[in-house]
Amino acid sequence: PLSPQEHGLDFQRLLDASAYKETYRQDMIRWGEEKRRADPGFFCRTVVEGAVQPVWVVSDTRRLSDVEWFRDVYGDAVQTVRVVATEETRKRRNWVFVTG
Repeated sequence: PLSPQEHGLDFQRLLDASAYKETYRQDMIRWGEEKRRADPGFFCRTVVEGAVQPVWVVSDTRRLSDVEWFRDVYGDAVQTVRVVATEETRKRRNWVFVTG
């Protein structure tokens, strides 16, 4: 398992929809899951480290444990919004489901 910083990967290339990213996707997922198992708040703390603005928008929390971490740490200040799109709408936006 790997992180971009620990293994010298090109972070900018990992942000786009490229074959480069797909080459490392499964290893990055495994690395992230190992980090979460060892410390469920690892990524949440990393995101807020050094933040000073009074309002934050966290645009992608895929796990309930992330939402729970923010609620535990910040209490009633946390507001959640879930945006839902039909599969048809997603396809019009060029979304394609890929197994795995």
